[in-house]
Amino acid sequence: MSPSGPRSVAFTEVATAQNSMHETGAAIVVGADVGRLVAGATAPGGRVLIGAFQGAQNTGGYGIRVDRIERDGDRLVVRATFASPGPGSLVTQVLTSPAHAVSIATADIGGLRTAVLVDGTGMERARSDIP
Repeated sequence: MSPSGPRSVAFTEVATAQNSMHETGAAIVVGADVGRLVAGATAPGGRVLIGAFQGAQNTGGYGIRVDRIERDGDRLVVRATFASPGPGSLVTQVLTSPAHAVSIATADIGGLRTAVLVDGTGMERARSDIP
């Protein structure tokens, strides 16, 4: 944690997907690769893409949504809600790979080294280096 504590980073929703091109477990991706993984994910000049991925799922009813982004020293902490179908829920029998793409100002990424994806309980789900 930075000496002054984490600070909130404003973000803008770019795209959501039920079938992203990311097919392994939960992940966080920062930069242009997000556009390759999530259809329709592009950021205008002066913005950087961030993709939060739930990972491959065997049915529908899953989802991920970025709720808050914080900068804490050299870490970008992306807090997200991971949704899953309840017991006995009727769901489509199709493979899915939910994703949520957002963008932040390029100025907010300077000096960052790591991005961390955290769920609603505070558990770290994924981590990646920032290019």
